Amino acid sequence: MGNSKVLVTGYPRFSNFDENISEKLMKLVNDIDFQSIEVYTSLLSVDKKGSNSIAQRINNNENFDAIIHLGFSNSREIISLERFAYNQYKMNKPDNSGRMITSGKIIEDDLEVYETTAPIKIIDDKFDAIDYVSWSSDPGRFVCNETYFRTLSTIFNNTLIIKKPSTLFIHLPNEKHIELLTQLEVVKNIIECMIFKPQIEVVGGLIFDIHGRILSCKRPNVGDWGGWWELPGGKIEYGETAFEALNRELIEELDINVNPIKIEEKVIFDYGDREIELTIINCGIISGNQITLIEHEEMRWLSKDELLDVKWLPADLPVLEKWFNQGLPNLPLD
Repeated sequence: MGNSKVLVTGYPRFSNFDENISEKLMKLVNDIDFQSIEVYTSLLSVDKKGSNSIAQRINNNENFDAIIHLGFSNSREIISLERFAYNQYKMNKPDNSGRMITSGKIIEDDLEVYETTAPIKIIDDKFDAIDYVSWSSDPGRFVCNETYFRTLSTIFNNTLIIKKPSTLFIHLPNEKHIELLTQLEVVKNIIECMIFKPQIEVVGGLIFDIHGRILSCKRPNVGDWGGWWELPGGKIEYGETAFEALNRELIEELDINVNPIKIEEKVIFDYGDREIELTIINCGIISGNQITLIEHEEMRWLSKDELLDVKWLPADLPVLEKWFNQGLPNLPLD
Protein backbone atom coordinates (compact mmCIF):
# COMPACT_ATOMS: atom_id res chain seq x y z
CA MET A 1 0.00 0.00 0.00
CA GLY A 2 1.47 3.33 -1.09
CA ASN A 3 1.67 6.62 0.74
CA SER A 4 -1.42 8.80 1.06
CA LYS A 5 -1.49 11.80 -1.27
CA VAL A 6 -2.57 15.20 0.00
CA LEU A 7 -2.97 18.33 -2.10
CA VAL A 8 -2.64 21.70 -0.34
CA THR A 9 -3.49 24.86 -2.26
CA GLY A 10 -3.06 28.54 -1.51
CA TYR A 11 -3.45 31.90 -3.23
CA PRO A 12 -1.09 34.78 -4.00
CA ARG A 13 -1.80 38.32 -2.88
CA PHE A 14 -5.05 39.87 -4.14
CA SER A 15 -6.91 43.17 -3.96
CA ASN A 16 -4.87 45.73 -1.97
CA PHE A 17 -3.20 43.23 0.38
CA ASP A 18 0.59 43.05 0.45
CA GLU A 19 0.74 39.28 0.90
CA ASN A 20 -1.41 36.20 1.39
CA ILE A 21 -0.85 34.02 4.44
CA SER A 22 -2.24 31.01 2.57
CA GLU A 23 0.71 31.14 0.16
CA LYS A 24 3.16 31.35 3.05
CA LEU A 25 1.58 28.43 4.88
CA MET A 26 1.33 26.33 1.75
CA LYS A 27 5.10 26.65 1.26
CA LEU A 28 5.80 25.78 4.90
CA VAL A 29 3.69 22.63 4.67
CA ASN A 30 6.27 21.30 2.21
CA ASP A 31 8.88 21.26 4.98
CA ILE A 32 6.86 18.98 7.28
CA ASP A 33 7.89 15.33 7.41
CA PHE A 34 4.62 13.39 7.35
CA GLN A 35 6.39 10.07 6.75
CA SER A 36 3.58 8.11 5.08
CA ILE A 37 1.94 11.16 3.46
CA GLU A 38 3.06 12.71 0.19
CA VAL A 39 2.13 16.40 0.14
CA TYR A 40 1.65 18.24 -3.13
CA THR A 41 1.09 21.98 -3.31
CA SER A 42 -0.45 24.28 -5.88
CA LEU A 43 -0.66 28.07 -5.94
CA LEU A 44 -3.99 29.00 -7.49
CA SER A 45 -4.56 32.24 -9.33
CA VAL A 46 -7.24 34.47 -7.83
CA ASP A 47 -9.60 34.27 -10.81
CA LYS A 48 -11.87 31.86 -12.65
CA LYS A 49 -8.96 29.82 -14.01
CA GLY A 50 -7.57 29.29 -10.53
CA SER A 51 -10.97 28.43 -9.08
CA ASN A 52 -11.40 25.68 -11.66
CA SER A 53 -7.82 24.38 -11.57
CA ILE A 54 -8.25 21.55 -9.06
CA ALA A 55 -11.59 20.46 -10.48
CA GLN A 56 -9.91 20.08 -13.86
CA ARG A 57 -7.06 18.07 -12.36
CA ILE A 58 -9.56 15.71 -10.72
CA ASN A 59 -11.42 15.32 -14.02
CA ASN A 60 -8.05 14.55 -15.63
CA ASN A 61 -7.79 11.55 -13.30
CA GLU A 62 -5.39 12.96 -10.72
CA ASN A 63 -6.15 11.15 -7.49
CA PHE A 64 -5.72 12.57 -4.00
CA ASP A 65 -6.74 11.16 -0.64
CA ALA A 66 -7.27 14.65 0.76
CA ILE A 67 -7.51 18.19 -0.59
CA ILE A 68 -7.06 21.26 1.61
CA HIS A 69 -7.71 24.68 0.15
CA LEU A 70 -6.13 27.49 2.18
CA GLY A 71 -7.38 31.04 1.87
CA PHE A 72 -6.92 34.37 3.62
CA SER A 73 -9.74 36.33 5.23
CA ASN A 74 -8.86 39.70 6.69
CA SER A 75 -12.19 39.81 8.55
CA ARG A 76 -11.51 36.62 10.57
CA GLU A 77 -9.69 36.52 13.89
CA ILE A 78 -9.73 32.74 14.22
CA ILE A 79 -9.07 29.83 11.87
CA SER A 80 -12.35 29.05 10.12
CA LEU A 81 -13.09 25.57 8.80
CA GLU A 82 -15.64 26.00 6.06
CA ARG A 83 -18.34 23.37 6.30
CA PHE A 84 -20.21 24.36 3.13
CA ALA A 85 -19.60 25.70 -0.36
CA TYR A 86 -22.39 27.62 -2.09
CA ASN A 87 -23.39 27.80 -5.74
CA GLN A 88 -23.53 31.57 -5.71
CA TYR A 89 -21.55 34.59 -6.83
CA LYS A 90 -21.72 37.68 -4.68
CA MET A 91 -18.40 39.41 -5.22
CA ASN A 92 -17.90 42.79 -3.58
CA LYS A 93 -14.51 43.37 -5.16
CA PRO A 94 -12.84 42.28 -8.41
CA ASP A 95 -10.58 39.25 -8.56
CA ASN A 96 -7.06 39.52 -9.97
CA SER A 97 -8.39 39.31 -13.54
CA GLY A 98 -10.74 42.24 -12.95
CA ARG A 99 -13.80 39.98 -12.90
CA MET A 100 -16.53 40.96 -10.42
CA ILE A 101 -19.76 38.96 -10.55
CA THR A 102 -22.27 40.26 -8.05
CA SER A 103 -24.99 37.62 -8.50
CA GLY A 104 -25.80 34.33 -10.19
CA LYS A 105 -24.76 30.70 -9.99
CA ILE A 106 -21.24 29.35 -10.27
CA ILE A 107 -22.46 26.23 -12.12
CA GLU A 108 -25.91 26.19 -13.69
CA ASP A 109 -28.13 23.15 -13.01
CA ASP A 110 -26.03 22.14 -10.02
CA LEU A 111 -26.88 21.87 -6.34
CA GLU A 112 -27.22 24.99 -4.25
CA VAL A 113 -24.70 23.81 -1.65
CA TYR A 114 -22.16 21.05 -1.02
CA GLU A 115 -20.88 19.97 2.36
CA THR A 116 -17.26 19.20 3.17
CA THR A 117 -16.18 15.58 2.85
CA ALA A 118 -13.68 16.02 5.70
CA PRO A 119 -14.20 13.89 8.87
CA ILE A 120 -16.09 16.43 10.95
CA LYS A 121 -16.25 14.43 14.18
CA ILE A 122 -12.56 13.55 14.13
CA ILE A 123 -11.67 17.21 13.60
CA ASP A 124 -14.09 18.22 16.35
CA ASP A 125 -12.44 15.81 18.78
CA LYS A 126 -8.99 17.10 17.87
CA PHE A 127 -9.80 20.78 18.37
CA ASP A 128 -12.45 20.51 21.07
CA ALA A 129 -10.42 22.49 23.63
CA ILE A 130 -8.94 25.02 21.18
CA ASP A 131 -10.93 28.24 20.92
CA TYR A 132 -9.14 29.69 17.90
CA VAL A 133 -10.31 26.93 15.52
CA SER A 134 -14.00 26.76 14.63
CA TRP A 135 -16.40 25.61 11.95
CA SER A 136 -17.93 28.28 9.73
CA SER A 137 -21.03 28.10 7.56
CA ASP A 138 -20.20 31.20 5.52
CA PRO A 139 -17.17 30.92 3.21
CA GLY A 140 -18.02 34.24 1.56
CA ARG A 141 -18.94 34.42 -2.12
CA PHE A 142 -15.55 35.31 -3.61
CA VAL A 143 -12.99 33.10 -5.38
CA CYS A 144 -12.44 31.03 -2.21
CA ASN A 145 -16.04 29.79 -2.21
CA GLU A 146 -15.95 29.39 -6.00
CA THR A 147 -12.86 27.17 -5.79
CA TYR A 148 -14.39 25.11 -2.99
CA PHE A 149 -17.70 24.69 -4.82
CA ARG A 150 -16.09 23.66 -8.11
CA THR A 151 -13.87 21.13 -6.33
CA LEU A 152 -16.71 19.56 -4.33
CA SER A 153 -19.05 19.55 -7.32
CA THR A 154 -16.49 17.59 -9.32
CA ILE A 155 -15.87 15.16 -6.47
CA PHE A 156 -19.59 14.43 -6.12
CA ASN A 157 -20.46 14.35 -9.82
CA ASN A 158 -17.49 12.58 -11.40
CA THR A 159 -18.70 8.98 -11.57
CA LEU A 160 -15.17 7.66 -12.07
CA ILE A 161 -14.19 8.67 -8.53
CA ILE A 162 -14.53 5.57 -6.36
CA LYS A 163 -13.46 7.12 -3.08
CA LYS A 164 -14.21 10.80 -2.56
CA PRO A 165 -11.13 12.64 -1.29
CA SER A 166 -11.52 14.29 2.10
CA THR A 167 -11.85 17.95 1.10
CA LEU A 168 -11.89 21.10 3.21
CA PHE A 169 -11.47 24.86 2.79
CA ILE A 170 -9.71 26.69 5.63
CA HIS A 171 -9.89 30.46 5.98
CA LEU A 172 -6.84 31.82 7.76
CA PRO A 173 -6.73 35.07 9.74
CA ASN A 174 -4.07 37.75 9.70
CA GLU A 175 -0.88 36.83 11.57
CA LYS A 176 -1.55 39.63 14.05
CA HIS A 177 -4.39 37.45 15.40
CA ILE A 178 -2.68 34.03 15.31
CA GLU A 179 1.03 33.66 14.65
CA LEU A 180 2.14 31.81 11.53
CA LEU A 181 3.64 28.74 13.21
CA THR A 182 0.53 28.21 15.31
CA GLN A 183 -1.58 28.27 12.15
CA LEU A 184 0.86 25.86 10.52
CA GLU A 185 0.45 23.42 13.41
CA VAL A 186 -3.34 23.56 13.00
CA VAL A 187 -3.06 22.80 9.28
CA LYS A 188 -0.66 19.93 10.04
CA ASN A 189 -3.09 18.45 12.56
CA ILE A 190 -6.00 18.76 10.14
CA ILE A 191 -4.05 16.93 7.44
CA GLU A 192 -3.42 14.12 9.90
CA CYS A 193 -7.11 14.07 10.91
CA MET A 194 -8.06 13.72 7.25
CA ILE A 195 -5.64 10.87 6.57
CA PHE A 196 -4.89 8.90 9.70
CA LYS A 197 -7.54 6.88 11.48
CA PRO A 198 -7.50 7.83 15.19
CA GLN A 199 -6.65 5.01 17.59
CA ILE A 200 -8.42 5.47 20.90
CA GLU A 201 -7.75 3.43 24.02
CA VAL A 202 -10.78 2.81 26.21
CA VAL A 203 -11.43 0.69 29.27
CA GLY A 204 -14.53 -1.16 30.44
CA GLY A 205 -15.39 -2.55 33.83
CA LEU A 206 -16.62 -6.12 34.30
CA ILE A 207 -18.70 -5.79 37.47
CA PHE A 208 -20.57 -8.69 39.10
CA ASP A 209 -23.41 -8.78 41.58
CA ILE A 210 -23.73 -11.45 44.29
CA HIS A 211 -25.71 -13.66 41.88
CA GLY A 212 -22.90 -13.78 39.31
CA ARG A 213 -24.64 -11.43 36.87
CA ILE A 214 -22.72 -8.62 35.15
CA LEU A 215 -23.54 -4.92 34.98
CA SER A 216 -24.57 -3.31 31.72
CA CYS A 217 -25.31 0.41 31.31
CA LYS A 218 -27.43 2.23 28.72
CA ARG A 219 -26.07 5.40 27.18
CA PRO A 220 -28.33 8.50 27.08
CA ASN A 221 -30.57 8.75 24.02
CA VAL A 222 -28.57 11.62 22.53
CA GLY A 223 -25.51 11.93 20.33
CA ASP A 224 -23.52 9.17 18.70
CA TRP A 225 -24.52 5.70 19.84
CA GLY A 226 -27.25 7.12 22.06
CA GLY A 227 -29.41 4.39 23.60
CA TRP A 228 -26.85 1.62 23.09
CA TRP A 229 -25.57 -0.50 25.98
CA GLU A 230 -21.99 -0.79 27.20
CA LEU A 231 -19.76 -1.97 29.97
CA PRO A 232 -19.20 1.09 32.17
CA GLY A 233 -15.90 2.88 31.58
CA GLY A 234 -14.42 5.26 29.06
CA LYS A 235 -11.38 6.76 27.42
CA ILE A 236 -7.90 6.28 28.87
CA GLU A 237 -6.42 9.75 29.24
CA TYR A 238 -2.80 10.62 28.54
CA GLY A 239 -0.49 9.32 31.27
CA GLU A 240 -3.07 6.97 32.79
CA THR A 241 -2.87 3.22 33.09
CA ALA A 242 -5.97 1.24 32.19
CA PHE A 243 -6.55 0.55 35.90
CA GLU A 244 -6.27 4.23 36.81
CA ALA A 245 -8.61 5.22 33.98
CA LEU A 246 -11.23 2.68 35.04
CA ASN A 247 -11.13 3.90 38.66
CA ARG A 248 -11.66 7.48 37.50
CA GLU A 249 -14.40 6.63 34.99
CA LEU A 250 -16.41 4.55 37.46
CA ILE A 251 -16.32 7.35 40.01
CA GLU A 252 -17.50 9.80 37.33
CA GLU A 253 -20.18 7.51 35.87
CA LEU A 254 -21.42 5.39 38.78
CA ASP A 255 -20.07 7.12 41.91
CA ILE A 256 -18.31 3.94 43.03
CA ASN A 257 -14.76 3.08 44.04
CA VAL A 258 -13.61 -0.28 42.74
CA ASN A 259 -10.55 -2.45 43.05
CA PRO A 260 -9.72 -3.47 39.47
CA ILE A 261 -8.36 -7.00 39.73
CA LYS A 262 -7.18 -8.23 36.34
CA ILE A 263 -7.48 -7.70 32.63
CA GLU A 264 -9.96 -10.18 31.15
CA GLU A 265 -10.07 -9.16 27.49
CA LYS A 266 -8.47 -6.85 24.94
CA VAL A 267 -10.39 -6.05 21.78
CA ILE A 268 -9.54 -3.90 18.76
CA PHE A 269 -12.59 -2.74 16.84
CA ASP A 270 -12.68 -0.66 13.65
CA TYR A 271 -15.52 1.87 13.58
CA GLY A 272 -14.56 3.03 10.10
CA ASP A 273 -13.51 6.55 11.08
CA ARG A 274 -11.59 5.42 14.17
CA GLU A 275 -10.11 2.34 15.77
CA ILE A 276 -10.96 1.45 19.35
CA GLU A 277 -8.74 -0.63 21.61
CA LEU A 278 -10.93 -1.83 24.46
CA THR A 279 -9.45 -3.27 27.65
CA ILE A 280 -11.95 -5.03 29.90
CA ILE A 281 -10.96 -5.34 33.56
CA ASN A 282 -12.55 -7.60 36.14
CA CYS A 283 -13.64 -5.57 39.16
CA GLY A 284 -15.28 -8.30 41.22
CA ILE A 285 -18.56 -7.94 43.09
CA ILE A 286 -20.27 -4.60 43.69
CA SER A 287 -23.62 -4.21 45.43
CA GLY A 288 -26.26 -2.55 43.27
CA ASN A 289 -27.29 -0.17 46.04
CA GLN A 290 -23.81 1.38 45.94
CA ILE A 291 -24.33 2.54 42.37
CA THR A 292 -25.65 5.95 41.36
CA LEU A 293 -26.23 6.49 37.64
CA ILE A 294 -24.62 9.83 36.82
CA GLU A 295 -24.13 9.62 33.05
CA HIS A 296 -26.19 6.58 32.02
CA GLU A 297 -29.91 6.35 31.52
CA GLU A 298 -30.44 2.82 32.81
CA MET A 299 -28.58 -0.21 34.17
CA ARG A 300 -29.27 -3.93 34.07
CA TRP A 301 -27.70 -6.96 35.69
CA LEU A 302 -27.42 -9.71 33.06
CA SER A 303 -26.94 -13.43 33.53
CA LYS A 304 -25.03 -15.43 30.92
CA ASP A 305 -28.23 -16.33 29.10
CA GLU A 306 -29.37 -12.69 29.05
CA LEU A 307 -26.15 -11.22 27.67
CA LEU A 308 -27.52 -10.61 24.19
CA ASP A 309 -30.86 -9.19 25.36
CA VAL A 310 -29.55 -5.61 25.04
CA LYS A 311 -28.10 -3.68 22.12
CA TRP A 312 -24.37 -3.58 22.85
CA LEU A 313 -21.93 -1.10 21.37
CA PRO A 314 -20.11 -2.68 18.40
CA ALA A 315 -16.76 -2.72 20.23
CA ASP A 316 -18.30 -4.50 23.24
CA LEU A 317 -20.40 -7.00 21.30
CA PRO A 318 -17.70 -9.54 20.23
CA VAL A 319 -16.70 -10.10 23.85
CA LEU A 320 -20.32 -10.45 25.00
CA GLU A 321 -21.00 -12.96 22.23
CA LYS A 322 -17.95 -14.93 23.31
CA TRP A 323 -19.13 -14.97 26.94
CA PHE A 324 -22.64 -15.94 25.84
CA ASN A 325 -21.24 -18.97 24.01
CA GLN A 326 -18.39 -19.92 26.35
CA GLY A 327 -19.47 -18.62 29.75
CA LEU A 328 -18.69 -15.57 31.82
CA PRO A 329 -15.24 -15.08 33.33
CA ASN A 330 -14.82 -16.47 36.81
CA LEU A 331 -15.63 -14.40 39.84
CA PRO A 332 -12.41 -13.43 41.63
CA LEU A 333 -11.58 -15.47 44.70
CA ASP A 334 -11.87 -13.71 48.07
